Amino acid sequence: MHPIGSPIAVIYDDHLLFAESFSAVLERLTLFKSVHVFVGDEQAYLRFLVKNFDEPVYLFLDYYLPQKNALTLINETRRINKKARVIIVSSVSTPSIINHILTYDPDGFLSKSSGVDIVVDCLRTMSEGQLYICPVIREIINTKSLPTDTVPFTARELEMLHYFAQGLSIIDTATRAHLSKHTIVAHRRKMMTKAQVNSITELLAYARSKELI
Repeated sequence: MHPIGSPIAVIYDDHLLFAESFSAVLERLTLFKSVHVFVGDEQAYLRFLVKNFDEPVYLFLDYYLPQKNALTLINETRRINKKARVIIVSSVSTPSIINHILTYDPDGFLSKSSGVDIVVDCLRTMSEGQLYICPVIREIINTKSLPTDTVPFTARELEMLHYFAQGLSIIDTATRAHLSKHTIVAHRRKMMTKAQVNSITELLAYARSKELI
C-alpha cells in the first residue's frame, strides 16, 4: 500500500526497453501511487498531465529525444502542473550540455547507468528540497580536461535543430513547431550565425559535434 499523498511517477523516454526496466525499478520502490511510461508520444503525455494537473507528479525525462527537445517539455510540464518535479535521466556526457540543462532547474539529474541506490538517494535529497546530481554526472561536470564551452542555442532553437536533423522542410518544421515559415527561416539564420557556419549541413555537423542532436 502506498502512503497517502504519494506522487505519480512518469517516465518519458524514446527507448521502450529502458523505460519499462526503469518503470519496474520505480514500482519496486513502492514510493509512487502509480508509474506511467510514455515513449515519444508528447500529446498523450500532455493529456495525461492535464488530467492529473493537481496531483504531485515526478517526471523522469530523457534529454535525448529524436523528435522533441526535452527542455521545452520541462517548461510545458511545469506550466500545466505546478506540483511537478523533473528529474533528467540521460546518457549525456558533455559538460557544456549538462550545464545548459541545469539552467532549466531540474530537481534531479541521473545518469542512465545509475543503480537503485542512486535513485533512492535522489528521491530522498529531493524530498529535502535540494537538487540532486548523481556522482557520474557530477564527475563529468568537474572534469577540467573536457570541453566546457557553453551551448549557444536557446531551447526553442534546439527544438528547431531536432526538426532539421530529421530532414524536415521549412514548411514542415513550421507546422510541427506551430510557427510561421518566416520565423523558422529567422531561427535558422540566427543559429548559423551563432555557430559561424554557412549552410544547414554545416549547422547540423556543428550540432552533432557538440552532442546537441
